[in-house]
Amino acid sequence: MCAPHDYGHGGEVYSLSRRLGAPPEAFLDFSSNANIFAEPLTRELVLATPYPFEHYPDSRASALVEALSEHENIAPERILQGNGAAELIWLAIQALAPRKALCVGPIFSEFVRALQAYRVPHEILMPPAERHFACGPAELEKIWNTDADLVILCTPNNPAGVTYENIHALLNVLRAPRVLIDNSYREFLYGAVEYEQNHFHAYQSFLRPGVSLFTLHSLTKFFCCPGIRLGYILGDALHLARMASLRPSWTVSAFAQLMGRIFLEHKQRYRDTLPALFSATAHMGRELRRLGRMVPEQVFEGPGFLCCKLAPGLKAAALHAALLKFHILIRDCDAIPGMPPDFIRLRARSKEDSDRLLSALRILTPLQDRA
Repeated sequence: MCAPHDYGHGGEVYSLSRRLGAPPEAFLDFSSNANIFAEPLTRELVLATPYPFEHYPDSRASALVEALSEHENIAPERILQGNGAAELIWLAIQALAPRKALCVGPIFSEFVRALQAYRVPHEILMPPAERHFACGPAELEKIWNTDADLVILCTPNNPAGVTYENIHALLNVLRAPRVLIDNSYREFLYGAVEYEQNHFHAYQSFLRPGVSLFTLHSLTKFFCCPGIRLGYILGDALHLARMASLRPSWTVSAFAQLMGRIFLEHKQRYRDTLPALFSATAHMGRELRRLGRMVPEQVFEGPGFLCCKLAPGLKAAALHAALLKFHILIRDCDAIPGMPPDFIRLRARSKEDSDRLLSALRILTPLQDRA
């Protein structure tokens, strides 16, 4: 079982603003994974929507669930909305009460925090970075042989960025009675073959009979709304009802429910931002490989972000601290469960923003890097 650890998150701009005495807008945030190219559209939609403060929120979020039902092509009773994916992770671990969990790493820290809080023994299966963290025969054999009764994995993976090409084989070797798949970045795959392969109905067809499936979804990333806490989980009606019974009423605000419906109404406009996002990701990848401060063959391009191994001698924590002097925020992956040391994660941003980061990386002294 993993020892307790204080796993942090990216995007902590407000706390840094207070600590460093600079306004939030002074920071260039590469640590969050929200689609920055969708931000103007989200701002437009949010500013055009009056805040519904007059009544309590619908505790069942019925209108939003109907919209999600159409989006996912799944019955409403198999959908539970939540105050971001994080709330649903904790509810899922509490309601499923696994005897033991196997996490396919690297894995979002909230899963490990919840497992630790509920005292669930767990282990992290870590595919090698040299293979872009993809599961090969050795990892598939370990999944086959696990005695865990809950397997947790994330595809597309955060922070590694890998979308498992062998997802069919991965799920087919799974003999644990339950699997929870984090699909928070699935919408970034729209237009690719992998989009249809990473869907609840596709997963069900890959799994052995008798394996219960749950998929976790966040609206934060694709719709660029980290301040509007909204996510949902798909699964069987009985377990979702159990999750709903374990939380207080009204955890999802009326505004979040309304904006979720509006975002879904405009999802094609959001999808239209993907080419610019992918172009920015590719640009950052090329420039980072040329920079000399990363291991070129371990600069991995994910769905709107990059996962990078620092060159020998460079330390992720020191680089994070050094870049804060430039008011640039990156994600130090050392605190992400299962990650090897000295990886960083970078959100894809505009060429202008990327060039500012690259300039800061070029002028940092060796002492700053290695301190």
